[in-house]
Amino acid sequence: MPRSSVHDAGSGSGPDHSTPLRVLTEHVEGVLVVRVAGEIDMNTAPKLGDHLTAAFAAAAADEAKPAVVVDFGEVEFLASIGLSLLVANHQAGEANGTPMHLVVSSRAVLRSITSAALDRLFTLHPSVDAAVAAAR
Repeated sequence: MPRSSVHDAGSGSGPDHSTPLRVLTEHVEGVLVVRVAGEIDMNTAPKLGDHLTAAFAAAAADEAKPAVVVDFGEVEFLASIGLSLLVANHQAGEANGTPMHLVVSSRAVLRSITSAALDRLFTLHPSVDAAVAAAR
């Protein structure tokens, strides 16, 4: 996996009017951080899924088994399909010893997670710094 990669999904135009999704994956203090910005819906979720799958595959291949931090600090909307992706990747991470931490600072994203009772499954943090510190 490259040191960092960026991908835009969604166009912000057309019939769905979805906000483009930006995803950047980088190494921060020995932890893989997947920074996400925009809206996660049925149009953009596949690209997020690709980035999460790549991050967890890279972590699994690494002898150090670094944690994966998913930063939703700039996410405006998180649909149930995004929650499903998180659950699937969390389970894959648990199977190979790679913990997942989520950064959630938006009320809308926190509401999506808590309304599905997934705050009991995921480790939530208010900032990337807090998540990286906990993951190390």
